[in-house]
Amino acid sequence: MKGEHERVADRDADVESGGVQAVDTALRVLSALVEMGPPLMLKTVAERAEMPPPQAHRYLVSFCRGGLAERDPASGGYRLGPLAVRLGLAAIRHLHVVNVGAQALGELRDEVGYTAGLAIWGAAGPTFVRVEESSDALIVSGRPGSVMPLLSSSTGRVFGAYMPRSITEPFLRRELAGERHPGASPSTIPRLTKEQMEALFQHVREHGLAQVRGDLNPGLHGLSAPVFDHAGGIAGVITVMGPAGVIDVELEGPIAQALRTKARQVSRRMGAS
Repeated sequence: MKGEHERVADRDADVESGGVQAVDTALRVLSALVEMGPPLMLKTVAERAEMPPPQAHRYLVSFCRGGLAERDPASGGYRLGPLAVRLGLAAIRHLHVVNVGAQALGELRDEVGYTAGLAIWGAAGPTFVRVEESSDALIVSGRPGSVMPLLSSSTGRVFGAYMPRSITEPFLRRELAGERHPGASPSTIPRLTKEQMEALFQHVREHGLAQVRGDLNPGLHGLSAPVFDHAGGIAGVITVMGPAGVIDVELEGPIAQALRTKARQVSRRMGAS
């Protein structure tokens, strides 16, 4: 006969391997309340949680008692409660795109076979903070600490498309005036009109990606995708870089699809809907 410690160990092992079914069920009910909007009636919560209304009601009663949910007195519907809000805010405070995206960069590099980098908006503009290099890629820009221009780099174009114009305006004004970025070759600086710039940013928003073919450096092509935070703002940009003539930077190509998928995964971890 097993002793108490052995029975506890067996029970803990079962929980770790298979989880707790009641908790899994409870999470389905909570997930039904996550989408913002008016309070949900019991029938709707039950449908979203894929369970009978009486079962959903029992969970909701317990959630309301503990503060994870609350019932709207006017409509009788349910929404997330104060404890759920506190938990969400606590999670957000511990999120930073650099930490969240670190593992994703290595995975993306291994998947596509090219260098992957993560940039955030710094005091000097788009700044690479983490780079996972491939073994055979010749990268001459995009190392940690490198600052990218807004108009001639795929990283910068994503920031230009999604950052508030009040923040990017001074940088765009200088680049439109022809000020050369330190990392750019003189012959590759695009002289765009303001109308062409707006069309470029609109193209980025339509495809969810920015693409360059040697615009910043003749030997380097790149694709970039935005990472969004819980408020819907741009938190960072993931970029895949590779040698010209080797890397496929088509907007619907396999590398682009892998990049989109990975950026969406990181965005979801950042709390984006």
